[in-house]
Amino acid sequence: MTRPTQCANCGAVLLEEDIFCGECGAPRPSEASLAEIVEEPQANPQPDTRPVRRPDSDTVWRVAAAVLGIVGALVCLLGLAVFLLFGLIETEDMTPAENWLISTICCLLPIAGTGVAMAIAGLAIWWARVRNR
Repeated sequence: MTRPTQCANCGAVLLEEDIFCGECGAPRPSEASLAEIVEEPQANPQPDTRPVRRPDSDTVWRVAAAVLGIVGALVCLLGLAVFLLFGLIETEDMTPAENWLISTICCLLPIAGTGVAMAIAGLAIWWARVRNR
């Protein structure tokens, strides 16, 4: 019998009597293939000498401007949708004009205002950092 080994395909432990892996069905590796798998590690491995490529500052600023602009536009649309949703709900204790006013104060100004501010910040980053290069 052979000694317990690991499956070369999935890494499951194979018992001495196993011919195939019980997890993935791969055949048990032979002793010759085990000798090929277990090799002596190199005493002096070659270090990776490829230069690490860091993104240039223009790329970082472009991504920041795009993310701020897109997220700002989405937040602005969300604020508009919530404003319309709450503005169209009819209540017994408020007139439609009061309902629209409360919807404006509670939804449109803070949510859409934040979105507009984010979009303007993205545009300002693009204008100051990326446009002139």
